[in-house]
Amino acid sequence: MTYFCRDINYTGMRTILSFSIFFCSLALSAQMPDYAQWVRRSADYVEAGRVDSAAYALQKAMATDPSNPQNPYLLMNLGLMQQELGLLDDAYLSLSASLLNNPDSLIVLHGRAALLCDMGRYGDAMDDYNRILNGNRADVEAHYRRGLLFLGENDRAKAESDFAAADNINPENVFSRLSRALLYKLDDDWAAAEKIYTDLIRNEKTLVSGYYMNRAECYVNTGQLSKASADLRNVEAYEKENPYYYFLQGRVRLEQYDKLAAKEDFEKAKRLGYDEVIANEWIGKCK
Repeated sequence: MTYFCRDINYTGMRTILSFSIFFCSLALSAQMPDYAQWVRRSADYVEAGRVDSAAYALQKAMATDPSNPQNPYLLMNLGLMQQELGLLDDAYLSLSASLLNNPDSLIVLHGRAALLCDMGRYGDAMDDYNRILNGNRADVEAHYRRGLLFLGENDRAKAESDFAAADNINPENVFSRLSRALLYKLDDDWAAAEKIYTDLIRNEKTLVSGYYMNRAECYVNTGQLSKASADLRNVEAYEKENPYYYFLQGRVRLEQYDKLAAKEDFEKAKRLGYDEVIANEWIGKCK
């Protein structure tokens, strides 16, 4: 079983934080129209799906007024935009700069921790989640995501501690429910975990590919291959670069006696970075 730092693509595409956090300050427009106009343009570009133009507009706004007290918010949004554009190093610099004088530093730390996971800097991500929890022990999401990192370090005891903490803080929180599902999976109670993912899918207005991926994993481990295959088809367009997608698909195909297709899936999973030892083990089952 493989766990992801960005676990289940919970936010779908990388979320750009709402511009409302700094629109409340647009009373500045009478004093600094250029700054306010660039901010408005950036928001308009976001609505139009032009993230690169939105990022440029924020940079122009800050260049217009480098000392504006709203700049930490703009830097936060800029960093998230750069992350979506694949400019990870630039995103890290923007988010780190945003931490200075930002009253919502815990929000920025969440964003930077997720970015660090995308960059493979798991130790640094752990440091950010530790900072979040030092500031707010009741942050359910931070407990959940730090638990995922502990799993990546094969420290099951600390992972379970974080998952249990999330569940105790607020059992109805989505991250508490995800924590509960992972605890079930760690105990090989795949049926119980599947029920949680199914409920999450039913109550989510948009398609969250990670929910389907996790449920597909549950279906594979309970022998419900047609259901697993259906879930994987539902998210194929979103998971083309995810090695675990091909690993799960390979397991489904192997159980369906399509060894050639299964071998191709396991090999692709390995090429995309899946654990080579595990991949080779399953490739060996396709002879």
